[in-house]
Amino acid sequence: MKSVTSTLTMILLCLYVSAQVGSLDNSFNGTGFRVDNPTGFPDKYDIASAMAFTSGGKIIVAGRVENDNNFLLLRYTAAGVLDNTFGTGGIVWVSTVDARAYGMAQQTDGKLVLVGWINPAARDFCVMRFNSDGSFDNSFGTNGIVSTPIGAEFDEARNVAIQNDGKIVVTGYSTNSSHNTDFVTVRYTATGGLDGTFGSGGIVKTNINNFDMAEGIAINNTTGAITIAGTSNGDSQDPNYSNTGSGDFTVVRYTSAGVPDATFGAGGIATFDIGGTGTYDEAHSMAVQSDGQLVLAGITKRNTTNSGNSDAAVIRVTTAGALDVTFGTSGKVIANYTGFNSDDDIHSVALQNDGKIVIGGSVDAFSNPLKPYGLLLMRLTAAGALDNTFDGDGKAAADIVPADNDFGYVVALNNNRIYLAGTSGDPRDLAIAAFQNDGTSLPIVLSQFYGQKQTNKVVLQWTTSMEENVAQFVIERSSDGKTYKAIGTVPATGNSTLTRNYSFADQSPFTNANDYYRLRVQDVSGSITYSKVLIINFSTELTTSLQIFPNPVKDVLQVQIPAGFKGTTSLQVFDLNGHLAKLNRINSDGNALNTTIDIATLPTGVYMLKATDGSNSVSTRFVKQ
Repeated sequence: MKSVTSTLTMILLCLYVSAQVGSLDNSFNGTGFRVDNPTGFPDKYDIASAMAFTSGGKIIVAGRVENDNNFLLLRYTAAGVLDNTFGTGGIVWVSTVDARAYGMAQQTDGKLVLVGWINPAARDFCVMRFNSDGSFDNSFGTNGIVSTPIGAEFDEARNVAIQNDGKIVVTGYSTNSSHNTDFVTVRYTATGGLDGTFGSGGIVKTNINNFDMAEGIAINNTTGAITIAGTSNGDSQDPNYSNTGSGDFTVVRYTSAGVPDATFGAGGIATFDIGGTGTYDEAHSMAVQSDGQLVLAGITKRNTTNSGNSDAAVIRVTTAGALDVTFGTSGKVIANYTGFNSDDDIHSVALQNDGKIVIGGSVDAFSNPLKPYGLLLMRLTAAGALDNTFDGDGKAAADIVPADNDFGYVVALNNNRIYLAGTSGDPRDLAIAAFQNDGTSLPIVLSQFYGQKQTNKVVLQWTTSMEENVAQFVIERSSDGKTYKAIGTVPATGNSTLTRNYSFADQSPFTNANDYYRLRVQDVSGSITYSKVLIINFSTELTTSLQIFPNPVKDVLQVQIPAGFKGTTSLQVFDLNGHLAKLNRINSDGNALNTTIDIATLPTGVYMLKATDGSNSVSTRFVKQ
């Protein structure tokens, strides 16, 4: 009996370990990972750097053959098998063009846009577009390829995003006349031409502080603002460049015309020293929360020479371009896999729908003294603490090929899995691993939700900037804020990275009590999530002033903007020192409207709320508890 109990205990322990969040998911390829040599040649260096997903859950991986300089695309089924309906046996190898790919974006029609550099003489920005089956899209550029020289020397594109009008925005860096590099952003038309309405002939260059490298990009499809993230004052170890810097996390925001946004940071630029004096910092990835705040991830080193071990570094930046002091320690999180001594190289960040933050890269924590690197994941709570429900301490590592080094370069979330892709071996082969997770990526980004009283009805309007497998919106109403009933449904687009506008008219609102509205967002699997609650008092007369409640407030401030505001209306929250602490933008049509502002992360104190459309302006004060 004793041996049976012991055996049963071991079985239960094995079952527990195999199902633990943060462990490899063996339902992916039978092992939780796979390593591929997509070219078939043993001496090629194959590296993954970007991922996307089809609506059916297939995994698209983009990268490069580094020593031969070729673009790569692979597509896997959710079971971890190369998808034979894509390219040739699941692989697209652009062996005829001397170019490297780094970033990828998927259009709503399933086409794939890859960016990097092409090498006709010096390196130029390169954009390639592929059809959903992996073939070149010949309607784009010349046979699916566009190249753009920026400066006289090396120009490298690192990331890409798609606007809701189909225009393609690419970011990276270009070498300037001082042999340092500048942030560069280029906007193309949907067919691959330079967009002359953006910057100077479609190109914007920003010199921040010597050696500047942009790697992250996000587009606000409501306002058109373009946000770029990366490192300024970096340290160049490339003989083609010349700078020895201490590195700063850096964010730049432009208007849709390519002009620095003066409402963000200092003249559109925000820089952050992560480790303090005597350290070196690099930002490699950026994600955008549903409230518009930015999460940047990268590394910090305990010296200024860009040598020695790295720690994981994450910051959260407000919509005004300041550190969110409610996150981590004064807006920053620094973590190390072993506690102090390991080399943690973080390259990517992704957000779960519960607000938790997943970062990925590699760590030298394994027993092979010559090949100690394996894949690394960390998960933080929304407040910036290591999440102990993730592999016990918020940190997970996997030595997928113990005889070789493994390096992770891109993390992505889908269907209760965390995918981490990169490279393994020497020569390097493309690697992808699937880890078990208990939270999914954000299925939807609800960028606006507001309502208007119109005679005897209430018109609700909302905007999404991203949807993933969303089935429908169920509009719910309550008279007391506790018991809600469904009053209608609106079909969702389903899958989209573009701005989508929706509306619903409540023809019979409560006229003698508050109307509490919320959206129940339902995905194709039946899972649901809720919007913030919008409160409209139908019996209250409209005024010409800015109305807010409750006041004092703890988390969500209800706002009523008077009639007369048209176009883009900014809702600005200032502290008593005049610093911009929060910024929301909505579209007004001249009618009074109700909306909300989430101020839960603001420190306690007195604030001023100002609404302005450029011609009209109203303001009021409130107390944050």
